[in-house]
Amino acid sequence: MNQNLESLKERVSRLSVMIFDIDGTLTDGRIFWVPNSGWTQMYSVRDGMGIKRLQEAGLEVAAISGGDSLSAQMRMQSLGLKHVHFGSQDKVAHFEKLLELLKVTADRCGYMGDETVDLPLLKAVGFSAAPPEAPDEVRSQVHYVAQRPAGFGAAREVCEFILRHRQVP
Repeated sequence: MNQNLESLKERVSRLSVMIFDIDGTLTDGRIFWVPNSGWTQMYSVRDGMGIKRLQEAGLEVAAISGGDSLSAQMRMQSLGLKHVHFGSQDKVAHFEKLLELLKVTADRCGYMGDETVDLPLLKAVGFSAAPPEAPDEVRSQVHYVAQRPAGFGAAREVCEFILRHRQVP
């Protein structure tokens, strides 16, 4: 489904909400056990800056994740995300609740995810993206595949692409 630049520009120009999966999108998908603390992941400061820049540009940034860890909760809080859902078994259901809450339509939303469980949501939004490590089945269905790896700038690349081509109303 990957599209030409003009089509992508048109899609991102309508965005008012950008949603991210966390594990394998904002992280590289690895988890680490820290004694007396639990499981944790690593996050890129650069990806965080991309998210902050989207927020500064007036986009609402949210996260819907199938996982749930203290480190993810703390990272999303540190980024100032108001709409975050952890442990989601049905990401589309949480997305539909977000649409109602924010009073937006699906074509004004983007989503970046990396796994086959993300496909229903990736297909529901106006702009979809994935990191390059996503399975072929996912990469073939999204509008944009980042060149930078997940957890190492993929989200920042998507944010910069959106900012570069978004038309502010």
